[in-house]
Amino acid sequence: MKILLASHGTFSEGTQCFLKLMTGTETPVYTLSAFMDDRSIEQLVTEKLKEIGDFDQLLIFCDIHGGSVAQELFRQTHEDTRNIQIIAGYNLAIVMDLIFKNHIVTPEEIRHSIAEGSKAIVYLNDIKADSEEESLF
Repeated sequence: MKILLASHGTFSEGTQCFLKLMTGTETPVYTLSAFMDDRSIEQLVTEKLKEIGDFDQLLIFCDIHGGSVAQELFRQTHEDTRNIQIIAGYNLAIVMDLIFKNHIVTPEEIRHSIAEGSKAIVYLNDIKADSEEESLF
């Protein structure tokens, strides 16, 4: 399995840094940071996919659904017969869950990780101030 983190700006690089720091994973993690130079998104995606090369599965995480990065990655990969899975609007919980599976993940596992990962987004102000600190997390 290989991972591609793709974003507008350097969000993907920050995610990669966090993953290296917190997971110690051996899974190859690539980044695509769009609009940081004069290259078009089409050119960036083409170059990155060529750099990634062969894989048994490529998990692509895009920063936002409907954004130009996700659109171009989908455009260039949707007819590819290799095992390419695209997740748009990711968070760290989703990426970490899928990396820790350490095997070729199924669409069902991806959907489950997305559902569970969405639970990791919490508005802490909704928790009563008199709650014990340990119960916040």
